[in-house]
Amino acid sequence: MTLGPLGSGDCDSPGSDQIPTSMEIAIVDYGIGNLGSLSNALRQLGHRPVFIDDPHMLERYDRALLPGVGHFGACAVRLRQAGFEQPILERVQNGRWLLGICVGMQLFFEGSDESEEAGLGILEGRVERMQPGLRLPEMQWNRLCFDTPTHPLFTSFTAEVWTYFVHSYAVRESDDAIAWEEYGRRYVAAVAHGSLLGFQFHPEKSSRVGLRILGAALGLGMER
Repeated sequence: MTLGPLGSGDCDSPGSDQIPTSMEIAIVDYGIGNLGSLSNALRQLGHRPVFIDDPHMLERYDRALLPGVGHFGACAVRLRQAGFEQPILERVQNGRWLLGICVGMQLFFEGSDESEEAGLGILEGRVERMQPGLRLPEMQWNRLCFDTPTHPLFTSFTAEVWTYFVHSYAVRESDDAIAWEEYGRRYVAAVAHGSLLGFQFHPEKSSRVGLRILGAALGLGMER
């Protein structure tokens, strides 16, 4: 695993924010996404990843991840072809936990400049091509910036938080943003809306700090 910049988070163990129990975590398998690295991250946190390619199985799991890499339109089309659109919308409407990662997060929005294919429309706003004149895709570690007050997901971090990004399209503004990155200008790095979470960065590729964030996210709503 590639190590991030010095000062990425603090020196606590990777799962220190995680609720101390093992869970079965559904990973939506619609043919696109970093399923291997994501499942490995869940195993490192002590959980059991379960790949779900049957939309009817999604409701059985308390925690579900929606991965996504590559082209927004291809992901949106494939998700609909695999029959996951309605189960995902119903899951969110019922207030059940769901985390989208990279393009998985982008799919929560209304659409993208990358494609005419509509997003899921759960969150208001669109995904836009990042600022011209910069190296794209952004493929680097970048520091997360937080508004005040800091969302509970990030309150335990006592040092700068650096995570790994790989993208050319991003959301510029969202009322649901809980973290930002600076790359020529400010872009949304994470969102939260009820039990819905989204990361533009890749926690599974962000070394120990990424595991801490993922573990903390899985524990939201389960605090004792």
